[in-house]
Amino acid sequence: MKKKSVDTLVVGGGLAGSILAWKLMQQGVRTHIVFDPKIPSASYVAAGLMNPVTGQRLVLQEHAKTLLETSKSFYQSLEEHFQTSFYFEKPMLRYLRNQKEELAWKKRQSNVDYDDYLEATNQPKCILQHHTAYLDTQGLLRCLHEAFECRGMLSHATMDYDEIDSQSSSIRWQHISAQGIIFCEGWRGQFNPWFQYLPFQPSKGEILDLKTSSKVPEHIINSGRWLLPMHDGRLRFGASYDCHPPMNESITSHGKETLLADLKQMPVVLEDVDVMRQQAGVRPNTLDKQAFLGVHPKHSNIAILNGFGSKGSMLIPYYADVLMEHIQQQKALPKNVDIRRYSCA
Repeated sequence: MKKKSVDTLVVGGGLAGSILAWKLMQQGVRTHIVFDPKIPSASYVAAGLMNPVTGQRLVLQEHAKTLLETSKSFYQSLEEHFQTSFYFEKPMLRYLRNQKEELAWKKRQSNVDYDDYLEATNQPKCILQHHTAYLDTQGLLRCLHEAFECRGMLSHATMDYDEIDSQSSSIRWQHISAQGIIFCEGWRGQFNPWFQYLPFQPSKGEILDLKTSSKVPEHIINSGRWLLPMHDGRLRFGASYDCHPPMNESITSHGKETLLADLKQMPVVLEDVDVMRQQAGVRPNTLDKQAFLGVHPKHSNIAILNGFGSKGSMLIPYYADVLMEHIQQQKALPKNVDIRRYSCA
């Protein structure tokens, strides 16, 4: 195979790796992306929900306005480029399930920071969340990967760490020589020999694609589980949460039964529900619930962009820019995501 020289080698074909590779390419950075399509990616399974207020305590995501504006602008630019739709704004009805959530809502009503995101409704124990959306992750990744392939900047291969030569001034992998390498491997990043010291806490989630004879809700429904009306008429329902090792992307009968039982408890009546598809993915969660960004403390040409958990659709466009500015302009990383918060032995 003919030798190839690039500026950056990106490892991982999920949202993080693909969005980063696209942004680098748009800057004129010579980029090559490598991933194995046979290895499941959580990005392909994810519902792509974008929700700035989450958890039982109704916590507003830090820098929510900036994150939402950045992701919306980015996804809409891709929609224009590819002449198709990926980004769908849809409000969410959040049902308060216990006293803890009701107290949290009462507290948020007196906080002006939440005025633009949460609104009371006429329904008891139900609030309306604004600035929520979902991303068609499968459609987006399909378009990005096709674009990479057309440009000859994509390799379908399993990344064998032993094949990476990082001892010289450049990174060498198979026929490719790169000035630097950025790992965006999702939960499997915990096996990366350069970043094994980072505390990943992956969790498995299963979701169902449904069809029903009932009228589909207009809003995203959140009542412990979420019910997402898709643009193509499907309903997606999920997601389960399992943090017990060993991790894998296999669907389970227990997962399906649990979700169907929970569906019956949702505050919406659905008749003649059929399961069209069941999927499973592993979220790249971290110990402190913050992403992993930065350059390896001992290898200046090895970096990471990972650990976005279930919030990747909302966070990655912004933090890809942050990492690029850090590498290219030496801009300091936010302390909450900088991998230097953990020591490398």
